[in-house]
Amino acid sequence: MSMDLVPESSKLSFIQRYHVILKTHYFLFFAGFGVVFPILNLTLRAHGLSNTEISLSNTILPFLVFVSSPLMGLIADKSRRFLLTFNILLFIVIAAFTILFSLPRIKSHKIQADLQRLKTSEYALDFCSSQEVVTQCSSRSECGCSYQAYCKAEDLSFNFTMAHYSPIEHTLTDSLKSKCGIRYRVPVDQNVLQDKLNFQNASYIKCEITCSIAYFCHGLRYAKQTIYIFLHAILYIIGSTLLSSGSALGASIGFATLARPELFGKQRVWGTIGFGIIAYLTSLIYTFFESEYVYLVMFNAIATLTIIVTSFIPLHKNEKKSTETKHSFDFKTLVLLLKNIEVVIFLSITFLWGMCFGCLHPYLALFIDEIDPCQSRTIIGRMFLIASISEVAAFYCAARVIKFFGPNGSSIVIFLAFALRFCGYYFLPQPSYYLPVETMHFFNFGILYVLIAQKADLIAPPGMSSTLQGVAHGVIHGLGCGVGLLVSSYIYIVVNQRLLFLVFAILNLVVAILYSIYFLLTRKKTSSKNVTESEKANGLIEEDAHLNQEPLSSLPMMEANNNENKKDIN
Repeated sequence: MSMDLVPESSKLSFIQRYHVILKTHYFLFFAGFGVVFPILNLTLRAHGLSNTEISLSNTILPFLVFVSSPLMGLIADKSRRFLLTFNILLFIVIAAFTILFSLPRIKSHKIQADLQRLKTSEYALDFCSSQEVVTQCSSRSECGCSYQAYCKAEDLSFNFTMAHYSPIEHTLTDSLKSKCGIRYRVPVDQNVLQDKLNFQNASYIKCEITCSIAYFCHGLRYAKQTIYIFLHAILYIIGSTLLSSGSALGASIGFATLARPELFGKQRVWGTIGFGIIAYLTSLIYTFFESEYVYLVMFNAIATLTIIVTSFIPLHKNEKKSTETKHSFDFKTLVLLLKNIEVVIFLSITFLWGMCFGCLHPYLALFIDEIDPCQSRTIIGRMFLIASISEVAAFYCAARVIKFFGPNGSSIVIFLAFALRFCGYYFLPQPSYYLPVETMHFFNFGILYVLIAQKADLIAPPGMSSTLQGVAHGVIHGLGCGVGLLVSSYIYIVVNQRLLFLVFAILNLVVAILYSIYFLLTRKKTSSKNVTESEKANGLIEEDAHLNQEPLSSLPMMEANNNENKKDIN
Protein backbone atom coordinates (compact mmCIF):
# COMPACT_ATOMS: atom_id res chain seq x y z
CA MET A 1 0.00 0.00 0.00
CA SER A 2 1.26 3.48 -0.82
CA MET A 3 2.45 5.69 2.03
CA ASP A 4 0.14 8.36 0.69
CA LEU A 5 -3.02 6.42 1.47
CA VAL A 6 -5.14 6.78 4.60
CA PRO A 7 -6.16 3.78 6.75
CA GLU A 8 -9.10 1.70 5.47
CA SER A 9 -8.57 3.34 2.06
CA SER A 10 -10.82 0.81 0.32
CA LYS A 11 -13.84 2.40 1.99
CA LEU A 12 -12.98 5.91 0.82
CA SER A 13 -13.34 7.68 -2.50
CA PHE A 14 -10.34 8.45 -4.70
CA ILE A 15 -10.38 12.10 -3.58
CA GLN A 16 -10.26 11.11 0.10
CA ARG A 17 -7.75 8.30 -0.31
CA TYR A 18 -5.18 10.52 -2.02
CA HIS A 19 -6.02 13.78 -0.19
CA VAL A 20 -6.75 15.51 -3.50
CA ILE A 21 -8.47 18.50 -1.88
CA LEU A 22 -5.57 19.09 0.53
CA LYS A 23 -3.04 18.82 -2.31
CA THR A 24 -5.11 21.30 -4.35
CA HIS A 25 -5.23 23.66 -1.36
CA TYR A 26 -1.44 23.72 -1.06
CA PHE A 27 -0.97 24.00 -4.83
CA LEU A 28 -3.28 27.00 -5.13
CA PHE A 29 -2.19 28.81 -1.96
CA PHE A 30 1.51 28.69 -2.76
CA ALA A 31 0.80 29.38 -6.43
CA GLY A 32 -0.76 32.66 -5.31
CA PHE A 33 2.26 33.17 -3.08
CA GLY A 34 4.48 32.68 -6.14
CA VAL A 35 2.58 35.32 -8.10
CA VAL A 36 3.18 38.21 -5.70
CA PHE A 37 6.13 37.25 -3.49
CA PRO A 38 8.91 37.80 -6.08
CA ILE A 39 7.61 41.20 -7.22
CA LEU A 40 6.21 42.96 -4.13
CA ASN A 41 9.40 44.90 -3.41
CA LEU A 42 9.83 45.70 -7.10
CA THR A 43 6.25 47.01 -7.12
CA LEU A 44 6.99 49.29 -4.17
CA ARG A 45 10.08 50.59 -5.95
CA ALA A 46 8.17 51.10 -9.21
CA HIS A 47 5.54 53.07 -7.28
CA GLY A 48 8.24 55.47 -6.10
CA LEU A 49 9.31 54.24 -2.64
CA SER A 50 13.00 54.61 -1.87
CA ASN A 51 15.29 51.73 -0.93
CA THR A 52 15.38 53.05 2.64
CA GLU A 53 11.58 53.01 2.92
CA ILE A 54 11.39 49.52 1.44
CA SER A 55 14.12 48.27 3.77
CA LEU A 56 12.35 49.75 6.79
CA SER A 57 9.11 47.97 5.82
CA ASN A 58 10.95 44.67 5.43
CA THR A 59 12.66 45.12 8.80
CA ILE A 60 9.33 45.66 10.58
CA LEU A 61 7.66 42.78 8.75
CA PRO A 62 9.30 39.74 10.47
CA PHE A 63 8.61 41.08 13.97
CA LEU A 64 4.93 41.41 13.09
CA VAL A 65 5.00 37.84 11.73
CA PHE A 66 6.41 36.79 15.11
CA VAL A 67 3.28 38.20 16.78
CA SER A 68 0.63 37.41 14.17
CA SER A 69 1.45 33.73 13.51
CA PRO A 70 0.97 32.56 17.14
CA LEU A 71 -2.07 34.86 17.43
CA MET A 72 -3.72 33.28 14.40
CA GLY A 73 -2.89 29.85 15.84
CA LEU A 74 -4.50 30.81 19.17
CA ILE A 75 -7.65 31.99 17.42
CA ALA A 76 -7.86 28.79 15.35
CA ASP A 77 -7.27 26.55 18.37
CA LYS A 78 -9.79 28.31 20.55
CA SER A 79 -12.50 28.59 17.93
CA ARG A 80 -11.70 25.18 16.36
CA ARG A 81 -12.51 26.82 13.02
CA PHE A 82 -9.27 26.34 11.11
CA LEU A 83 -10.75 26.67 7.65
CA LEU A 84 -12.82 29.77 8.40
CA THR A 85 -9.84 31.50 10.07
CA PHE A 86 -7.63 30.72 7.06
CA ASN A 87 -10.21 31.96 4.55
CA ILE A 88 -10.74 35.23 6.45
CA LEU A 89 -6.97 35.82 6.47
CA LEU A 90 -6.73 35.23 2.75
CA PHE A 91 -9.70 37.51 2.04
CA ILE A 92 -7.98 40.35 3.96
CA VAL A 93 -4.78 39.72 1.95
CA ILE A 94 -6.75 40.01 -1.31
CA ALA A 95 -8.21 43.33 -0.17
CA ALA A 96 -4.81 44.68 1.00
CA PHE A 97 -2.96 43.85 -2.22
CA THR A 98 -5.81 45.11 -4.41
CA ILE A 99 -5.70 48.51 -2.71
CA LEU A 100 -1.87 48.50 -2.79
CA PHE A 101 -1.69 47.98 -6.55
CA SER A 102 -4.42 50.60 -7.07
CA LEU A 103 -2.73 53.38 -5.10
CA PRO A 104 -1.35 56.34 -7.08
CA ARG A 105 2.42 56.37 -7.53
CA ILE A 106 4.67 58.65 -5.53
CA LYS A 107 5.33 61.75 -7.62
CA SER A 108 8.87 63.11 -7.79
CA HIS A 109 10.56 65.97 -9.58
CA LYS A 110 13.36 65.29 -12.00
CA ILE A 111 16.89 65.96 -10.83
CA GLN A 112 17.77 69.58 -11.47
CA ALA A 113 21.28 70.37 -12.67
CA ASP A 114 23.34 73.39 -13.76
CA LEU A 115 25.59 73.10 -16.81
CA GLN A 116 28.54 75.28 -15.86
CA ARG A 117 31.27 76.72 -18.10
CA LEU A 118 34.42 76.51 -16.00
CA LYS A 119 36.85 77.66 -18.68
CA THR A 120 36.76 78.29 -22.40
CA SER A 121 36.63 74.60 -23.30
CA GLU A 122 35.73 73.03 -19.93
CA TYR A 123 32.18 72.29 -18.85
CA ALA A 124 30.61 70.47 -15.91
CA LEU A 125 27.21 69.44 -14.60
CA ASP A 126 26.50 70.42 -10.99
CA PHE A 127 23.59 68.64 -9.30
CA CYS A 128 22.38 67.35 -5.97
CA SER A 129 21.10 63.79 -5.45
CA SER A 130 21.33 60.69 -3.31
CA GLN A 131 24.33 58.41 -3.66
CA GLU A 132 22.10 55.76 -5.26
CA VAL A 133 21.59 58.01 -8.29
CA VAL A 134 25.32 58.10 -8.89
CA THR A 135 26.14 54.44 -8.25
CA GLN A 136 23.17 52.31 -9.33
CA CYS A 137 22.93 53.27 -12.98
CA SER A 138 26.71 53.72 -13.30
CA SER A 139 27.36 50.14 -12.17
CA ARG A 140 24.96 48.95 -14.88
CA SER A 141 26.45 50.85 -17.78
CA GLU A 142 27.38 47.57 -19.47
CA CYS A 143 23.74 46.49 -19.15
CA GLY A 144 22.57 49.56 -21.07
CA CYS A 145 21.84 52.02 -18.27
CA SER A 146 22.89 55.57 -19.14
CA TYR A 147 22.44 59.12 -17.86
CA GLN A 148 20.80 61.81 -19.97
CA ALA A 149 20.81 65.56 -19.51
CA TYR A 150 18.15 67.76 -21.11
CA CYS A 151 19.11 71.43 -21.17
CA LYS A 152 16.08 73.63 -21.74
CA ALA A 153 17.68 76.92 -22.79
CA GLU A 154 19.51 75.46 -25.74
CA ASP A 155 17.08 72.63 -26.50
CA LEU A 156 20.05 70.32 -26.08
CA SER A 157 20.16 66.72 -24.93
CA PHE A 158 23.20 64.52 -24.44
CA ASN A 159 24.34 61.37 -22.62
CA PHE A 160 27.12 61.40 -20.06
CA THR A 161 28.82 58.99 -17.66
CA MET A 162 29.64 59.19 -13.98
CA ALA A 163 33.17 57.89 -14.45
CA HIS A 164 34.93 61.04 -13.19
CA TYR A 165 32.41 62.66 -10.88
CA SER A 166 33.52 64.39 -7.69
CA PRO A 167 31.63 65.78 -4.67
CA ILE A 168 31.69 69.58 -4.44
CA GLU A 169 31.42 71.80 -1.39
CA HIS A 170 30.66 75.20 -2.88
CA THR A 171 27.17 76.65 -2.70
CA LEU A 172 24.99 75.81 -5.66
CA THR A 173 22.21 77.94 -7.04
CA ASP A 174 19.02 78.52 -5.07
CA SER A 175 17.17 75.81 -7.00
CA LEU A 176 19.59 73.22 -5.63
CA LYS A 177 19.66 74.49 -2.04
CA SER A 178 17.61 71.71 -0.48
CA LYS A 179 17.95 68.50 1.44
CA CYS A 180 18.45 66.47 -1.70
CA GLY A 181 21.54 64.50 -0.71
CA ILE A 182 25.11 64.91 -1.94
CA ARG A 183 26.24 67.66 -4.33
CA TYR A 184 28.17 66.37 -7.33
CA ARG A 185 30.15 67.80 -10.24
CA VAL A 186 30.53 65.77 -13.45
CA PRO A 187 32.90 66.92 -16.21
CA VAL A 188 31.30 67.04 -19.65
CA ASP A 189 33.27 66.51 -22.85
CA GLN A 190 33.05 69.52 -25.17
CA ASN A 191 32.63 67.22 -28.17
CA VAL A 192 29.42 65.85 -26.61
CA LEU A 193 27.95 69.35 -26.53
CA GLN A 194 28.43 69.74 -30.30
CA ASP A 195 29.33 73.44 -30.03
CA LYS A 196 25.68 74.36 -29.54
CA LEU A 197 26.08 76.21 -26.28
CA ASN A 198 25.46 79.90 -25.98
CA PHE A 199 25.81 81.05 -22.38
CA GLN A 200 25.51 84.74 -23.31
CA ASN A 201 25.46 86.63 -20.02
CA ALA A 202 24.55 83.63 -17.85
CA SER A 203 27.16 81.52 -16.06
CA TYR A 204 25.12 78.33 -16.34
CA ILE A 205 22.29 76.65 -18.25
CA LYS A 206 19.42 74.83 -16.52
CA CYS A 207 19.20 71.08 -17.20
CA GLU A 208 17.30 68.01 -16.02
CA ILE A 209 18.91 64.61 -15.44
CA THR A 210 17.18 61.29 -16.08
CA CYS A 211 18.25 57.65 -16.37
CA SER A 212 17.35 55.09 -19.00
CA ILE A 213 16.19 52.95 -16.03
CA ALA A 214 13.79 55.51 -14.59
CA TYR A 215 13.64 54.52 -10.91
CA PHE A 216 17.41 54.93 -10.50
CA CYS A 217 17.11 58.70 -11.05
CA HIS A 218 14.49 60.77 -9.26
CA GLY A 219 14.65 64.08 -7.47
CA LEU A 220 12.66 65.65 -4.67
CA ARG A 221 9.10 64.51 -4.16
CA TYR A 222 6.02 66.58 -4.66
CA ALA A 223 4.25 67.92 -1.59
CA LYS A 224 1.72 65.80 0.33
CA GLN A 225 3.15 62.46 -0.77
CA THR A 226 3.78 61.18 2.76
CA ILE A 227 0.28 59.74 3.11
CA TYR A 228 0.75 57.61 -0.01
CA ILE A 229 4.14 56.38 1.20
CA PHE A 230 2.55 55.41 4.50
CA LEU A 231 -0.35 53.62 2.79
CA HIS A 232 1.99 51.65 0.53
CA ALA A 233 4.05 50.50 3.51
CA ILE A 234 1.05 49.63 5.72
CA LEU A 235 -0.76 47.64 3.04
CA TYR A 236 2.43 45.80 2.09
CA ILE A 237 3.09 44.88 5.73
CA ILE A 238 -0.52 43.80 6.41
CA GLY A 239 -0.78 41.67 3.27
CA SER A 240 2.65 40.05 3.64
CA THR A 241 2.20 39.38 7.37
CA LEU A 242 -1.16 37.68 6.98
CA LEU A 243 0.00 35.75 3.92
CA SER A 244 2.91 34.41 5.97
CA SER A 245 0.59 33.56 8.88
CA GLY A 246 -1.63 31.71 6.43
CA SER A 247 1.30 29.46 5.58
CA ALA A 248 1.63 28.40 9.24
CA LEU A 249 -2.12 27.89 9.55
CA GLY A 250 -2.03 25.80 6.39
CA ALA A 251 0.39 23.39 8.11
CA SER A 252 -2.06 23.04 11.01
CA ILE A 253 -4.87 22.29 8.55
CA GLY A 254 -2.70 19.57 7.02
CA PHE A 255 -2.04 17.85 10.35
CA ALA A 256 -5.72 18.13 11.29
CA THR A 257 -6.59 16.40 8.02
CA LEU A 258 -3.97 13.64 7.82
CA ALA A 259 -4.13 10.42 9.80
CA ARG A 260 -0.32 10.19 10.06
CA PRO A 261 2.08 13.14 10.31
CA GLU A 262 4.65 11.52 8.00
CA LEU A 263 2.19 12.06 5.12
CA PHE A 264 2.49 15.84 5.45
CA GLY A 265 5.56 16.27 3.23
CA LYS A 266 3.96 14.53 0.26
CA GLN A 267 0.99 16.90 0.46
CA ARG A 268 3.02 20.07 1.03
CA VAL A 269 5.25 19.35 -1.98
CA TRP A 270 2.36 20.37 -4.22
CA GLY A 271 2.69 23.87 -2.80
CA THR A 272 6.26 24.08 -4.08
CA ILE A 273 5.17 22.74 -7.48
CA GLY A 274 2.40 25.33 -7.65
CA PHE A 275 4.79 28.11 -6.60
CA GLY A 276 7.32 27.28 -9.32
CA ILE A 277 4.86 26.70 -12.18
CA ILE A 278 2.66 29.74 -11.59
CA ALA A 279 5.58 32.09 -10.81
CA TYR A 280 7.18 31.18 -14.15
CA LEU A 281 3.86 31.36 -16.02
CA THR A 282 3.12 34.78 -14.53
CA SER A 283 6.49 36.11 -15.70
CA LEU A 284 5.67 35.02 -19.26
CA ILE A 285 2.24 36.65 -19.16
CA TYR A 286 3.77 39.85 -17.77
CA THR A 287 6.27 39.90 -20.67
CA PHE A 288 3.35 39.85 -23.09
CA PHE A 289 1.11 42.48 -21.43
CA GLU A 290 3.81 44.54 -19.60
CA SER A 291 1.38 45.61 -16.88
CA GLU A 292 1.70 45.09 -13.14
CA TYR A 293 -2.03 44.38 -13.00
CA VAL A 294 -1.19 40.94 -14.41
CA TYR A 295 0.09 40.04 -10.96
CA LEU A 296 -2.96 41.45 -9.20
CA VAL A 297 -5.51 39.71 -11.43
CA MET A 298 -3.75 36.35 -11.25
CA PHE A 299 -3.28 36.55 -7.47
CA ASN A 300 -6.91 37.49 -6.82
CA ALA A 301 -8.17 34.72 -9.10
CA ILE A 302 -5.94 32.05 -7.53
CA ALA A 303 -6.62 33.26 -3.97
CA THR A 304 -10.38 33.14 -4.60
CA LEU A 305 -10.08 29.55 -5.85
CA THR A 306 -7.99 28.75 -2.75
CA ILE A 307 -10.77 30.00 -0.47
CA ILE A 308 -13.34 27.87 -2.31
CA VAL A 309 -11.19 24.71 -2.22
CA THR A 310 -10.18 25.22 1.42
CA SER A 311 -13.84 25.29 2.45
CA PHE A 312 -14.18 21.63 1.39
CA ILE A 313 -11.13 20.20 3.22
CA PRO A 314 -12.33 17.36 5.49
CA LEU A 315 -11.04 17.75 9.05
CA HIS A 316 -11.08 14.89 11.55
CA LYS A 317 -14.08 15.39 13.81
CA ASN A 318 -12.97 12.79 16.34
CA GLU A 319 -9.71 14.62 16.92
CA LYS A 320 -11.55 17.87 17.52
CA LYS A 321 -13.72 16.24 20.19
CA SER A 322 -10.76 14.68 21.93
CA THR A 323 -8.83 17.91 22.01
CA GLU A 324 -11.78 19.81 23.43
CA THR A 325 -12.26 17.36 26.30
CA LYS A 326 -8.67 16.58 27.21
CA HIS A 327 -7.40 20.15 27.53
CA SER A 328 -9.16 23.38 28.31
CA PHE A 329 -7.52 26.21 26.40
CA ASP A 330 -5.98 29.07 28.34
CA PHE A 331 -2.82 31.18 28.35
CA LYS A 332 -1.53 29.45 31.48
CA THR A 333 -1.21 26.25 29.48
CA LEU A 334 0.72 28.15 26.80
CA VAL A 335 3.10 29.56 29.42
CA LEU A 336 3.67 26.10 30.86
CA LEU A 337 4.33 24.81 27.37
CA LEU A 338 7.01 27.43 26.77
CA LYS A 339 8.66 26.51 30.08
CA ASN A 340 9.30 22.97 28.89
CA ILE A 341 13.03 22.52 28.19
CA GLU A 342 12.43 20.48 25.02
CA VAL A 343 10.14 23.20 23.66
CA VAL A 344 12.77 25.84 24.49
CA ILE A 345 15.48 23.85 22.66
CA PHE A 346 13.14 23.36 19.72
CA LEU A 347 12.33 27.09 19.50
CA SER A 348 16.00 28.08 19.94
CA ILE A 349 16.91 25.94 16.93
CA THR A 350 14.13 27.47 14.83
CA PHE A 351 15.31 30.93 15.92
CA LEU A 352 18.83 30.27 14.61
CA TRP A 353 17.44 28.93 11.34
CA GLY A 354 15.35 32.08 11.07
CA MET A 355 18.49 34.20 11.44
CA CYS A 356 19.98 32.32 8.48
CA PHE A 357 16.90 33.13 6.38
CA GLY A 358 17.27 36.78 7.42
CA CYS A 359 20.78 36.72 5.98
CA LEU A 360 19.85 34.92 2.76
CA HIS A 361 16.93 37.19 1.91
CA PRO A 362 17.53 39.84 0.72
CA TYR A 363 21.30 40.14 1.18
CA LEU A 364 22.32 37.25 -1.07
CA ALA A 365 20.43 38.79 -4.00
CA LEU A 366 21.84 42.24 -3.20
CA PHE A 367 25.37 40.82 -3.07
CA ILE A 368 24.96 39.09 -6.44
CA ASP A 369 23.56 42.30 -7.89
CA GLU A 370 26.60 44.21 -6.63
CA ILE A 371 29.29 41.96 -8.10
CA ASP A 372 27.50 40.97 -11.33
CA PRO A 373 24.69 43.48 -11.95
CA CYS A 374 24.16 42.66 -15.61
CA GLN A 375 23.59 38.94 -15.04
CA SER A 376 22.13 39.09 -11.53
CA ARG A 377 18.49 38.46 -12.49
CA THR A 378 19.40 35.50 -14.69
CA ILE A 379 21.64 33.97 -12.04
CA ILE A 380 19.09 34.47 -9.27
CA GLY A 381 16.40 32.91 -11.45
CA ARG A 382 18.55 29.82 -12.05
CA MET A 383 19.32 29.61 -8.34
CA PHE A 384 15.59 29.69 -7.54
CA LEU A 385 15.01 26.93 -10.09
CA ILE A 386 17.62 24.64 -8.54
CA ALA A 387 16.36 25.46 -5.03
CA SER A 388 12.77 24.64 -6.05
CA ILE A 389 13.76 21.30 -7.58
CA SER A 390 15.72 20.45 -4.43
CA GLU A 391 12.74 21.45 -2.30
CA VAL A 392 10.36 19.20 -4.25
CA ALA A 393 12.74 16.25 -3.83
CA ALA A 394 13.03 17.00 -0.10
CA PHE A 395 9.28 17.02 0.48
CA TYR A 396 8.88 13.67 -1.26
CA CYS A 397 11.53 11.92 0.84
CA ALA A 398 11.38 14.03 4.04
CA ALA A 399 9.83 11.24 6.12
CA ARG A 400 12.60 8.81 5.20
CA VAL A 401 15.37 11.36 5.72
CA ILE A 402 14.07 12.38 9.15
CA LYS A 403 13.61 8.72 10.10
CA PHE A 404 17.17 7.92 8.96
CA PHE A 405 18.89 10.75 10.84
CA GLY A 406 16.34 11.11 13.61
CA PRO A 407 14.82 14.50 14.56
CA ASN A 408 17.94 15.65 16.46
CA GLY A 409 20.33 14.34 13.83
CA SER A 410 18.30 16.05 11.10
CA SER A 411 18.65 19.36 12.97
CA ILE A 412 22.44 18.97 12.99
CA VAL A 413 22.49 18.11 9.28
CA ILE A 414 20.47 21.26 8.53
CA PHE A 415 23.00 23.41 10.43
CA LEU A 416 25.87 21.79 8.50
CA ALA A 417 24.04 22.37 5.20
CA PHE A 418 23.65 26.07 6.08
CA ALA A 419 27.38 26.22 6.93
CA LEU A 420 28.34 24.65 3.59
CA ARG A 421 25.99 26.99 1.73
CA PHE A 422 27.38 30.15 3.35
CA CYS A 423 30.97 28.93 2.81
CA GLY A 424 30.17 28.61 -0.89
CA TYR A 425 28.94 32.20 -1.07
CA TYR A 426 32.09 33.41 0.69
CA PHE A 427 34.81 31.39 -1.05
CA LEU A 428 33.46 31.01 -4.61
CA PRO A 429 34.63 34.01 -6.68
CA GLN A 430 31.69 34.38 -9.12
CA PRO A 431 27.92 34.12 -8.59
CA SER A 432 27.63 31.70 -11.52
CA TYR A 433 29.47 29.16 -9.33
CA TYR A 434 26.76 29.37 -6.67
CA LEU A 435 24.35 27.12 -8.57
CA PRO A 436 25.57 23.76 -7.12
CA VAL A 437 25.46 25.26 -3.62
CA GLU A 438 21.71 25.83 -3.99
CA THR A 439 21.13 22.07 -3.74
CA MET A 440 21.55 22.59 0.02
CA HIS A 441 18.02 24.00 -0.12
CA PHE A 442 17.04 20.32 0.07
CA PHE A 443 17.93 20.46 3.78
CA ASN A 444 17.64 24.19 4.44
CA PHE A 445 13.97 24.39 3.56
CA GLY A 446 12.42 21.07 2.50
CA ILE A 447 13.62 18.90 5.38
CA LEU A 448 13.61 21.90 7.75
CA TYR A 449 9.97 22.77 7.04
CA VAL A 450 8.67 19.22 7.52
CA LEU A 451 10.82 18.67 10.61
CA ILE A 452 9.50 21.81 12.31
CA ALA A 453 5.88 21.03 11.43
CA GLN A 454 6.11 17.41 12.61
CA LYS A 455 7.96 18.23 15.82
CA ALA A 456 5.57 21.05 16.72
CA ASP A 457 2.64 18.71 16.15
CA LEU A 458 4.34 16.00 18.25
CA ILE A 459 5.27 17.99 21.36
CA ALA A 460 2.13 20.14 21.46
CA PRO A 461 -0.50 19.14 24.05
CA PRO A 462 -3.93 18.18 22.65
CA GLY A 463 -5.77 21.28 21.46
CA MET A 464 -2.62 23.40 21.04
CA SER A 465 -1.11 22.11 17.79
CA SER A 466 -2.02 25.25 15.81
CA THR A 467 -0.72 27.45 18.61
CA LEU A 468 2.70 25.81 18.67
CA GLN A 469 2.78 25.72 14.86
CA GLY A 470 2.15 29.47 14.93
CA VAL A 471 4.78 30.05 17.62
CA ALA A 472 7.38 28.06 15.66
CA HIS A 473 6.49 29.88 12.43
CA GLY A 474 6.62 33.23 14.22
CA VAL A 475 10.02 32.43 15.71
CA ILE A 476 11.66 31.29 12.46
CA HIS A 477 10.07 33.72 10.00
CA GLY A 478 9.46 36.48 12.53
CA LEU A 479 11.80 36.96 15.47
CA GLY A 480 14.70 34.92 14.08
CA CYS A 481 14.45 36.40 10.61
CA GLY A 482 14.13 39.92 12.06
CA VAL A 483 17.21 39.58 14.25
CA GLY A 484 19.05 38.04 11.31
CA LEU A 485 18.11 41.03 9.17
CA LEU A 486 19.41 43.49 11.76
CA VAL A 487 22.69 41.63 12.27
CA SER A 488 23.14 41.11 8.52
CA SER A 489 22.43 44.75 7.68
CA TYR A 490 25.14 45.90 10.10
CA ILE A 491 27.75 43.48 8.76
CA TYR A 492 26.77 44.04 5.12
CA ILE A 493 26.69 47.85 5.25
CA VAL A 494 29.23 48.74 7.95
CA VAL A 495 31.78 45.92 7.97
CA ASN A 496 32.11 43.96 4.72
CA GLN A 497 29.61 42.49 2.27
CA ARG A 498 31.30 39.15 1.55
CA LEU A 499 32.34 38.71 5.20
CA LEU A 500 28.66 38.41 6.12
CA PHE A 501 28.51 34.89 4.70
CA LEU A 502 31.66 33.75 6.50
CA VAL A 503 30.22 34.94 9.83
CA PHE A 504 27.05 32.91 9.31
CA ALA A 505 29.02 29.87 8.15
CA ILE A 506 31.04 29.92 11.38
CA LEU A 507 27.86 30.51 13.42
CA ASN A 508 26.23 27.39 11.97
CA LEU A 509 29.32 25.25 12.54
CA VAL A 510 29.56 26.37 16.17
CA VAL A 511 25.90 25.78 16.98
CA ALA A 512 26.00 22.40 15.20
CA ILE A 513 28.80 21.34 17.55
CA LEU A 514 27.04 22.73 20.65
CA TYR A 515 23.70 21.08 19.89
CA SER A 516 25.46 17.81 19.03
CA ILE A 517 27.07 17.81 22.47
CA TYR A 518 23.73 18.61 24.11
CA PHE A 519 21.90 15.84 22.26
CA LEU A 520 24.59 13.31 23.12
CA LEU A 521 24.60 14.27 26.80
CA THR A 522 20.81 14.14 27.12
CA ARG A 523 20.29 11.01 25.01
CA LYS A 524 20.91 8.45 27.76
CA LYS A 525 19.23 10.61 30.38
CA THR A 526 16.11 11.00 28.24
CA SER A 527 15.96 7.29 27.43
CA SER A 528 16.12 6.25 31.09
CA LYS A 529 13.60 8.95 32.04
CA ASN A 530 11.15 7.76 29.38
CA VAL A 531 11.39 4.14 30.63
CA THR A 532 10.81 5.23 34.23
CA GLU A 533 7.85 7.44 33.34
CA SER A 534 6.36 4.71 31.15
CA GLU A 535 6.56 2.13 33.97
CA LYS A 536 5.13 4.63 36.43
CA ALA A 537 2.30 5.52 34.06
CA ASN A 538 1.42 1.86 33.50
CA GLY A 539 1.26 1.27 37.26
CA LEU A 540 -0.97 4.24 37.78
CA ILE A 541 -3.28 3.19 34.98
CA GLU A 542 -3.73 -0.23 36.56
CA GLU A 543 -4.70 1.38 39.89
CA ASP A 544 -6.77 4.24 38.66
CA ALA A 545 -6.60 5.78 35.16
CA HIS A 546 -7.89 9.12 36.46
CA LEU A 547 -5.03 9.75 38.91
CA ASN A 548 -2.55 10.57 36.17
CA GLN A 549 -4.11 13.83 34.97
CA GLU A 550 -1.76 16.86 34.86
CA PRO A 551 -2.17 20.46 33.58
CA LEU A 552 0.55 19.87 30.96
CA SER A 553 1.85 16.51 29.81
CA SER A 554 5.57 15.73 29.70
CA LEU A 555 7.00 15.13 26.26
CA PRO A 556 6.59 11.33 26.33
CA MET A 557 2.99 11.68 27.44
CA MET A 558 2.38 14.33 24.74
CA GLU A 559 3.53 11.82 22.16
CA ALA A 560 1.32 9.13 23.63
CA ASN A 561 -1.69 11.46 23.62
CA ASN A 562 -1.11 12.46 20.02
CA ASN A 563 -0.74 8.83 18.92
CA GLU A 564 -3.92 7.86 20.74
CA ASN A 565 -5.83 10.71 19.12
CA LYS A 566 -4.75 9.67 15.67
CA LYS A 567 -5.61 6.03 16.28
CA ASP A 568 -9.17 7.12 17.08
CA ILE A 569 -9.49 8.92 13.73
CA ASN A 570 -11.61 7.12 11.17
